[in-house]
Amino acid sequence: MRLAGLAVALFAATLGAALDQALPGYEFRFPRDHFEHRSFGAEWWYYTGNLSDADGREFGFEVTFFRAGLDAAPGSTTVWGLDQLYVAHFAITDIDAGRLHFRERLNRAGPGLAGASERAGAIWNGNWSATFLSGTPTKPVQRLWAGDSHASLELRLEAAKPVVIHGREGVSQKAGGVGQASHYASLTRMRATGELVLDRDTFEVSGLAWMDHEFFTEGLADDLEGWDWMSVQLDDGTDLMLYGLRLKSGGHSQFSGGTLVQPDGSSFALRADDIDLRPGREWVSQATGASYPVEWRVQIRSLGIELDVLARHDAQELVSESGRTPVYWEGPVRYTGHRSGRPVRGAGYLEMTGYDRPVEMGAE
Repeated sequence: MRLAGLAVALFAATLGAALDQALPGYEFRFPRDHFEHRSFGAEWWYYTGNLSDADGREFGFEVTFFRAGLDAAPGSTTVWGLDQLYVAHFAITDIDAGRLHFRERLNRAGPGLAGASERAGAIWNGNWSATFLSGTPTKPVQRLWAGDSHASLELRLEAAKPVVIHGREGVSQKAGGVGQASHYASLTRMRATGELVLDRDTFEVSGLAWMDHEFFTEGLADDLEGWDWMSVQLDDGTDLMLYGLRLKSGGHSQFSGGTLVQPDGSSFALRADDIDLRPGREWVSQATGASYPVEWRVQIRSLGIELDVLARHDAQELVSESGRTPVYWEGPVRYTGHRSGRPVRGAGYLEMTGYDRPVEMGAE
């Protein structure tokens, strides 16, 4: 589940009625489905991960590309026509120093300003990009780059497992209505190596990364206020994607769930009643007043998994510089716990939305 940050409604768009919906039976094909799907209302590509240098200094990173389909103005047929809007986020968490660096950029497609093209083999917004270099369609090797005057990140990302398709019949269902769903694929374990520059200091870094790609048209159900999402990369080679759709009335929706990915790359879906996500200690944002649970307890009964989740840095609320994208919390986390009585550890990312106000999604 990655309905993060960008909502179709955030641009007050009036989308046409002919858009595709996420329906059972969709057949993923790669490399085609690594790139954009303009017949759907919105999509995003999330790159996150945990890195360290040779001295053990630790960092988290997020590079995210969003696309929102808009109704173009009548007669707007030039290259500058505004029928697609692209947003990108770049964040570095300096864990040891306890600080967050965050930037945002906004573009239309224009003459190649932003996009996600199979022909180009890339997803990009300005000079921020994820470029497909080699590998296989389902286990690609990519170059990821983003930066500004204060920080930059260049990584080589090599998929250690093939693409995982979440949900059932090619659909990750988010509510009971037809099309209230997404098509959702992930690369859950990518070996990352490269260079991080932060305030003129250069670090040679390595670690593990995760990529989510999700496309859809329908928005959140009216009874939901937001979601809690976790990526989990355990030291036994197991990966987990977990999400709880938070009800306005309290608790998580029956359409919450997740996916377990085995060390060999095989996977299976987890139902809402398999997963218990319990929030713990909270951090309060001075910017918005929102209270975010930065410690969690996770239980997956069917797998005998119990994990304690700890944010590596509490102050990870991402507030749009332009004020045009919703507020959300996203940052690196550490996992410690047990699986069937055996100790396990791991790392990943936590995302939380709708804590400052309910998320509004969908076309208006």
